[in-house]
Amino acid sequence: MADASVYWLNSTEEEIHFIDAVISAYDGLANVRRDWRLQDGKIYFKVYVASGMEGDFLELLERLRRVATIGEVMQGEDDEALSAA
Repeated sequence: MADASVYWLNSTEEEIHFIDAVISAYDGLANVRRDWRLQDGKIYFKVYVASGMEGDFLELLERLRRVATIGEVMQGEDDEALSAA
């Protein structure tokens, strides 16, 4: 996805559907993918975040943590999770 940052979101398969539904309500913010990576025994799902919307995305995740299981959020590349956001 051009002009987007890649984030890796630690959650469960069940929760990622809810998280995706909420994020989808914010037009143009981010696109949750079903691509995942296993790192240190944890599942991370790929999220493309629109350029310039990274702060809004991270703020939304903080609010979502009140009602959804969200672990670490890492900024990275398409093929790997890198540094914690």
